[in-house]
Amino acid sequence: MNEANKVNEANEVNKINKVQENSGKNTMKALQIMGVEQAELQEVAIPEPGAGQVLVKVKAVTTCPQWDLHVFYGKPMVGEVPFPFPHTLGQPGHEMTGTIAKLGAGCTLKVGQTVSAWRDQGYHRTGCYAEYVIMEEQNVLAVPDSLHYTKVASLELAMCVAASILRMKQTVGISGKKCGVNGLGPAGLIAVQMLIAEGASEVVGIDPNEQRRELAKKLGASDAVVPDDASLQLRGQAGALQITIDCVGYPQAVHSIMDRTDEAVALFAVQRHPYELYHQGLTVLGYPGHSREAAEYSLQLIIDQKLDMSVLISRELPFESYKEGVELLRSQEAIKICFVLE
Repeated sequence: MNEANKVNEANEVNKINKVQENSGKNTMKALQIMGVEQAELQEVAIPEPGAGQVLVKVKAVTTCPQWDLHVFYGKPMVGEVPFPFPHTLGQPGHEMTGTIAKLGAGCTLKVGQTVSAWRDQGYHRTGCYAEYVIMEEQNVLAVPDSLHYTKVASLELAMCVAASILRMKQTVGISGKKCGVNGLGPAGLIAVQMLIAEGASEVVGIDPNEQRRELAKKLGASDAVVPDDASLQLRGQAGALQITIDCVGYPQAVHSIMDRTDEAVALFAVQRHPYELYHQGLTVLGYPGHSREAAEYSLQLIIDQKLDMSVLISRELPFESYKEGVELLRSQEAIKICFVLE
């Protein structure tokens, strides 16, 4: 490390230390869901990173509507197994951006570097609804300081969607094809932008929510219609969708889009009930899993201004307003909430 870098790192450490001294020495605030519709801010010790880990001072963390709505309202995410309460400290927060405050042994990132989480570490580990969070270094990506936090906080979600988009690209191709996006929640609105970036000839969004349809068109969708709209031709008819990504996950919605897609359907959304796969000649693409490749792909699209995730954030709130934020998600008055820490 050269002298200039040593000076810069020392300055960053001093800044972090001053922040900690002014906010109550070595403690931090972290959100904890104590029971159904019960969230509290806890005062806990700032953790120390171990080998291969980094301590991140969180700048912003966005909701993941599926996780937040299920945990906060006590509904099982998959199957019938309920979440235990009190829920893990800081969970289900996992879409986060911030700066490196401290390094564990063997880490290569730098103190003061801006990073975003690209992989969820699991609900059993302290989550990102906190002023500081321990992350495995391999689970964060360095992001340009010039990018506003609203553009990179949801990198983990973009990675998830990109995994399906890249599988579509590699198996059936996207360029020049008429594509559909079934469901225009956060994932669907990201998928719209990624399909456009990959050269789709048309992208049609499908959702019952008018405001989300209008947003999809502002993001470049050729059209946005309600489910089963008359303009959605049945497969085999002229003008039918060629490939579709499903971001809904309910059997009726999946079966409907299969009826209207000629070549392939990628199943992105969490499957909670069985699907009937009854169309001969229709390729069904399962979810390939998370990957750093998909995260890096997403970050490059953000840098190249081909993916804008700031438009997904409906409100910025403090942690104290967590319940308000989740209620906005439940009523579909918000697409995502960004909790911002000073």
